[in-house]
Amino acid sequence: MNKHALLCSLGLAIALTAPASSAQTAAGSPGAAEVDALTDKARQLYDEGLAALNRSRWAEAHASFLAAWRIKQHYQIASNLGVAELRLGKHRDAAEHLSWYLREAPAERTAQRQRAEALLKEALAKVASVTVSTVPAGAEVTVDGAVVGRTPMTLPVFLEPGPHVISAELDGYKPAQEQTEPAVGDAIGITLHLVRSDAGAPAAMAAPATAAPRAASGTGPTKLRETTAAPPEARSWVPAIVLGAASVVGLGVGVGLTVAANDASAETSSQRVAIWNAGGGCIDAPAEHVGGCAKLRDGEARVDAFSNGARIAYTTSGLLLAGALTYWLWPATPSGNVSRVQLVPNLGARRAGIIAQGAW
Repeated sequence: MNKHALLCSLGLAIALTAPASSAQTAAGSPGAAEVDALTDKARQLYDEGLAALNRSRWAEAHASFLAAWRIKQHYQIASNLGVAELRLGKHRDAAEHLSWYLREAPAERTAQRQRAEALLKEALAKVASVTVSTVPAGAEVTVDGAVVGRTPMTLPVFLEPGPHVISAELDGYKPAQEQTEPAVGDAIGITLHLVRSDAGAPAAMAAPATAAPRAASGTGPTKLRETTAAPPEARSWVPAIVLGAASVVGLGVGVGLTVAANDASAETSSQRVAIWNAGGGCIDAPAEHVGGCAKLRDGEARVDAFSNGARIAYTTSGLLLAGALTYWLWPATPSGNVSRVQLVPNLGARRAGIIAQGAW
């Protein structure tokens, strides 16, 4: 396979390939010191992986490199294993091994490190990374039951998107755990606080996790998610102000209607006295008193309407004031919990009230 055909088939995932012979791969051919660092068996598996990688047989290359890696954890193996995993869509594993390569590879391998960083960025775009620390340090960390290391950890833990359980155990301390559900591309910092076994705290108790800075990987901006317990929501005083203002308006309307009812009552009394003094009445009223009696009945109807309106306004004003005070004195709700109450006036010709609806 010539060089151009090889590059076309491998694409970006083989970007670590050195520009000499077909036996060269993502991290270049090992030098004499690097050959000495590999055991004979690991070297044999490594060579088999190189041959499969150059023929674009990703599964075969991955199997050989993984077997070599289990014998000897060497940065040459890590880089090629990461390339094979990237081509197979194993983005989490690729991110892990490429990060390991960048940590262990000599600084003078500038070109190879730059290509590894580009491939790592490609892998990180498909996974989430979690920087785990514990207080105190030295705890064994597991993710979904699998051991991933002991704190302090030099590399982040890479996770597929979705729910995961991160736990920590240390002799003399009660286990602590944190549930997280990162999305693609997230970088999360989690600190697990372990409580001493003799501290008298319940076994299931663990201090809230706090955000920790992400380990540097040179892959662009970092998004941090806080995993601390949610603080109370900042209360908005707009509803209380609106309800209070509406209560004042209702009180003003009630006073106005009371004054109007009193004026109409005075006019009605005067009309009744005038009819009475003229020697008439409104029961079987004579013709000369028909107009006056009709005016009297209109006045009495206005008195009833104004009086009823005033009662409704006073009742509504009191209910709105009660709603404002209830909102003001209601305990703050922690973020993420739903507790929304809506007060709706319920007015009618013979009744007045307020309906509280919502969820607690």
